[in-house]
Amino acid sequence: MSLRLRLTLFYALLVGGVLLLAGVGLRLGLERILRSELDQSLHAALILAGPWVNSDNGQLSLSQEGELLPQLPPDLTLLLFGPQGLVEALGKKPQPLPSPREGCFTTGSWRLCGRTVEKATLLAGRPLAGLEESLAALDRILWVVAPGALLLALGLGYLLMGRALNPVRLLTQAARERAVGRIWNRPLPEPAVRDELFTLSRAFNELLQSLGELIESERRFTQDAAHELRTPLTVLLGRLEQAQEENRDPQVARALEHAHRSAGRMLALVEKLLHLARAEAGQGLLREPLLLNRLLAEEAEDLRPLFEAKGLALRVFLWEEPLEVMGDRLALGLALRNLLENALKFTAAGEVRLTLRKEGQEALLQVEDTGGGFPEEALPHVFQRFYQARVEHRRNGSGLGLALVAAIVRWHGGTVKAANLPQGAQIGVRLPLRTGSAR
Repeated sequence: MSLRLRLTLFYALLVGGVLLLAGVGLRLGLERILRSELDQSLHAALILAGPWVNSDNGQLSLSQEGELLPQLPPDLTLLLFGPQGLVEALGKKPQPLPSPREGCFTTGSWRLCGRTVEKATLLAGRPLAGLEESLAALDRILWVVAPGALLLALGLGYLLMGRALNPVRLLTQAARERAVGRIWNRPLPEPAVRDELFTLSRAFNELLQSLGELIESERRFTQDAAHELRTPLTVLLGRLEQAQEENRDPQVARALEHAHRSAGRMLALVEKLLHLARAEAGQGLLREPLLLNRLLAEEAEDLRPLFEAKGLALRVFLWEEPLEVMGDRLALGLALRNLLENALKFTAAGEVRLTLRKEGQEALLQVEDTGGGFPEEALPHVFQRFYQARVEHRRNGSGLGLALVAAIVRWHGGTVKAANLPQGAQIGVRLPLRTGSAR
């Protein structure tokens, strides 16, 4: 459940609780007011009827009825009780007949108030039907208003929560874009209102700036170190080759051959480090239209002799229509060569398939082999620098090839993913097509 929905439900429940308490309080208050007004009318009736109680000839009675009744409510009942019980009654008698006493009380569906007059007890009563009808009308209103108010609170709450959390959504989207594209030098958008989210985005931007400076420092060090090492290693290789040509001692020849291979591997490592640093920084890369179909066909043909020498079949399946992207030809060619060389290196027998097709507005490039595949635990790490899934792989490479591929693909706005097949491994590269280029 999303935070927006959770907050909406929370505030809707809060509004519902407030409405419930307000409704209960309103009903109890209205009942108390209506009962108080009813008691006041009964006391007023007792005050009006009190003077008309007389005990002529030793008998109690209500006199002057014609003058008394017009001044009383039409539903009022007057009961006069003497020592022997009920003496006289005006209006409808309550059933069952109440016991005479002073004060106000409720009997059945009647509200009665009593007082002592002329050694007798005079009761004034009115039915509670009017009070109950008023409370029932209030209950009906509350049963209609409360659910409507709750639904309104849900709808408005959801809209308001959406607007309130919109800066969070924008920050999350921007952070995800920078994480996927590894764009460290672009700050997150800061909300216009200087609230807690503004403070949070400012703190994240400071963190991104610090991380960017650290990454850039590491990148410059790698590039400078690789650049400085390339020249002496090239000189060393040249001198070793010269020594091999001039040497006539077989034992020295073997040592020189071993040294030459080691120096060659070191120079290749330095070259990959230099390419990786430049690819991650985007230095020297161009954005120009290029046809992937032609690039893949040329690179595959250049490497085909290596596959034939190892006894492997290189099968190429290209999309018939031209797929055009914006990018750097040399960098994408280097990425493709690294993918094919990686498949060549770890495929003992069988074939390697290079496939290019269109999916939506993207070009999907896949390199599949019939080798042993990746260990499952290695799949999330194969594009990291110097990562090698098995110890024995260290003799075959430096662990920089796939990292270089990932850096080049990310610079071109694409994604790369590794997976296992039933009989080998698969690496897929997605690149955005140039707008208007694919039909």
